[in-house]
Amino acid sequence: PERRAGIESLHDMIRSLRDCGKPVIAAVEGAAAGAGLSIALACDMLVTARNASFSVAYVKVGLSPDGGATAFLSGVLSRQLMTELCLTGRPVTGERMHALGAANRLVEPGSALSEAVALAQSLAAGPERAIARIKRLCRQAGGNTVEAQLDLEADYMAESLGDDESAEGINAFDKRAADFSALRRASEATSH
Repeated sequence: PERRAGIESLHDMIRSLRDCGKPVIAAVEGAAAGAGLSIALACDMLVTARNASFSVAYVKVGLSPDGGATAFLSGVLSRQLMTELCLTGRPVTGERMHALGAANRLVEPGSALSEAVALAQSLAAGPERAIARIKRLCRQAGGNTVEAQLDLEADYMAESLGDDESAEGINAFDKRAADFSALRRASEATSH
């Protein structure tokens, strides 16, 4: 039970990243091994330096993966490649992770954090509630049937159509840049 409790604290962090209503972006320079790999892959987006190193190194110390490593890797890799990475513990570069589709942005060493911050700022200017709905849709798509996903999309679209964010976006379309930040400021001012 004690060993399991320690693992669950990591898993609670992974669940918090997954369930956060806002996009979570990882920036990786250097090595992301074991739990570090799991945390990076649990994020919604990943910015990595070319020379970063990702490793499912548990096998090298006689352990099996935790932190959702196999769940996240199975979403981007073939079963054979995931099995190889888990059984050998060999590191994979940021460049290879990007080529495999596991990283959103590939940058030169030393610029992963600044690229991740720029990406976060761009997303932060967008429609907050729509982004939260999109994040939930993307997280559930792989496990849902097409019918279940269509139902979820319909629910979220109906919800979005009644939101002031969509009114702002539709009114601004082809005329000006939508100002979702102004909507948030106005909402905050009326709630105080």
